[in-house]
Amino acid sequence: MVTFDHVHLFCTDLNAMVDFWTKGLGAEFVKSRQFGGADGAVVSLAGTPIFIKVIPADSPAPVGAARGLNHLGIRVEDPDAFAEKLAAEFGCRMVNRPNDNFCFVAHPDGLVFEVMRAGAEI
Repeated sequence: MVTFDHVHLFCTDLNAMVDFWTKGLGAEFVKSRQFGGADGAVVSLAGTPIFIKVIPADSPAPVGAARGLNHLGIRVEDPDAFAEKLAAEFGCRMVNRPNDNFCFVAHPDGLVFEVMRAGAEI
């Protein structure tokens, strides 16, 4: 049997990324911790642990980083209003808006979110 355990992300500014997840997306801060000697944190969104590891901006990304992850999907009441909030508060930008029920938003550290309307069939 396989069970889902966590998502692990890299960032260049740990405090800003934790603020994004907790204040922007409503995740719960769990704890600060080290990942392979690097500062990090754990937050939880809807019961899913999100591990966040800081990689200094002037350091190369670890081998395999940013490969294989296309986007993370979240559901909200109003995708456009939520995208505008993320842009205003966290420097995100809308990268695609196929229709009124969803859009794609990019975080400055390269994370892409599909922001879907709650209850809409996508």
